[in-house]
Amino acid sequence: MRYQTWWDKLGITLSALCLVHCIGLPILIASGSLLALSAGADEGLHQWLVWAIAPVTVLAVLPGWRRHGNHRVIAGMAVGLGLISTAAFAGDAVLSAGTEKLLTLSAGLVLVASHWVNLKLCKSCPDCREKSTIRT
Repeated sequence: MRYQTWWDKLGITLSALCLVHCIGLPILIASGSLLALSAGADEGLHQWLVWAIAPVTVLAVLPGWRRHGNHRVIAGMAVGLGLISTAAFAGDAVLSAGTEKLLTLSAGLVLVASHWVNLKLCKSCPDCREKSTIRT
């Protein structure tokens, strides 16, 4: 497995899980599920997700950016991490629930897109294929 593609795939997975959480939780709450009321609604989970997503995003995107110099990827990473961090750490004290959701959903989409572009760039780059191979 290639080191670079592994981090991008993990980043896409974590960002997608965040999106599913953000979209699915309101649906569960609206349906009256007790599980939804007790799981995933606290700010600690959102902050934990940021701490999980941030290093994966940096480890995936920075090496690709250094090789390709694609500023859209690094800008997407910065915007996505900024949005998700703002939503998780400012939370209810500063943001309305709707704004927090909008920031989180936007962040997830931007991060998935950045990882996807980075993954495509690395898959098409002979330099990446040669330099980023590790044994698994």
